[in-house]
Amino acid sequence: MKTTTTIAILAAAAAASFASADIINAGFEAGTGADADNWAEIFGGPSGSVERSMANPNSGDYSAYMSFDHITNVAVGGAYFIEQNQPVGSITAETDYNLSFYAMVDSTDFVGMDTFVQILWLDQDGSDGGGVRGESLTSLIGLGINDGYQQFSIDLTSAAGADSFLLRFQLSAGAVDGIANGVYVDDVALTPAPGSVALLGLGGLMATRRRR
Repeated sequence: MKTTTTIAILAAAAAASFASADIINAGFEAGTGADADNWAEIFGGPSGSVERSMANPNSGDYSAYMSFDHITNVAVGGAYFIEQNQPVGSITAETDYNLSFYAMVDSTDFVGMDTFVQILWLDQDGSDGGGVRGESLTSLIGLGINDGYQQFSIDLTSAAGADSFLLRFQLSAGAVDGIANGVYVDDVALTPAPGSVALLGLGGLMATRRRR
């Protein structure tokens, strides 16, 4: 009985130490006005915006909203981002994760635009050479985004040598006149795949048995 209890405790402790990659302010509820806490809003063109918006949340009172307007403004291409850079130790290298979020667009007329979700796997403490160790870039149009909220779920594997990550949502608009569109994002989560946690716990259990 004592052996079984000890193994169970060690396995649970190992699973608890697994980097869970919790997104901070995942629903964009915290912030001041159009600025969401813990997220950076980046403008890459003259006729678009990135903001924390009350217009169309999936849950709560706010969502992130990226938009461009080439109907009333000059049709110049640009890219608009909202992103979060997580600290060292926020993920475990070479581990399966699941990224989930809710998203929708103002219009399914996608002429002259695309919208993406991107993860950069980073070595921020420089222990494995530093910099970007790998990335994943996925088109939300390719996943079937439409003008009603739906949940997206993407399976990912963190890169070798990575200790953290940057998560970015992006709206890209070409220099096409007479178009406008926007993308809403809400309720973001990046969590270890269930199998990864189970394997970590199993590893602790097997090591304990070998020592005995």
